[in-house]
Amino acid sequence: MKLLAVIQLTFRESLAKKVFLAFLGISTFICLLFIFALNLDVVNGVKSGLTFFGKRAPRSLDLQAILWRIESGVAVLLFTGGLFMSLFATSNLIPALLQPGTIDLYISKPLSRYQILLGRYLGAVGIVAFNVFYLVIFSWLVLSLKTGLWNWGYLLSGLMIVLTFAILYALMTFLGVVTHSSAISLMLTYLVLFFSPLLLQRDTIYALLSSKIYGYLLDGLYYFLPKTAELGALTQQVVQGGSVSSWMPLWSGILFAIFMLFVSGSIFSRKNF
Repeated sequence: MKLLAVIQLTFRESLAKKVFLAFLGISTFICLLFIFALNLDVVNGVKSGLTFFGKRAPRSLDLQAILWRIESGVAVLLFTGGLFMSLFATSNLIPALLQPGTIDLYISKPLSRYQILLGRYLGAVGIVAFNVFYLVIFSWLVLSLKTGLWNWGYLLSGLMIVLTFAILYALMTFLGVVTHSSAISLMLTYLVLFFSPLLLQRDTIYALLSSKIYGYLLDGLYYFLPKTAELGALTQQVVQGGSVSSWMPLWSGILFAIFMLFVSGSIFSRKNF
């Protein structure tokens, strides 16, 4: 119950800053686009074609392929733009917690330091999860009802996006505790986010390095840091029903998040306020 109270306070703070409502508004706008822009032509009870934003899809494409393309596009939009905005919107939650007055109020309550930090973290993840699942479930229902095809993998893509955010926000939590700066924690998290695709090209980069030590360093960074590029590819595979060759990027990212939260909690517990 104590942890839940911290999560509720985080939600209220987000509501006060209009972050939650802004997310909800964008998600609703996208869903309304699907309702009014997507039309399915039915002739004599048979689905004959699909029109999106006034453009008719080629007859050579079946409805399932079209549906997968649309849902993959939404998943990619959420994974890239959604993560970008989510990290930006929640970047100040941890530094704001550490401000004089706010932290004094929290530590005066019968809460452990770990409960305070974990509640703040889960509150941020909960805010993003609500909006992601709202958009994914709403758009999934609209697309499925209009086409008659129910792609359950699209729902799983929402879970993948939330887990990816949770992994990255664990890093942001650590940076926020260490630096007390939302700008620094946000920039460094974005750096990891955009540096991930480069680490996939390690074999090409090795040829440009003057020493094997740098190669070992690149390997170490690859295996330690979140593999956002591969998590994005996994999300697309889940939407399109493809076979997943390896879940390593996901479970290694979850282990990274647990480690970051443990270290963050340890540092936070030793701070004097």
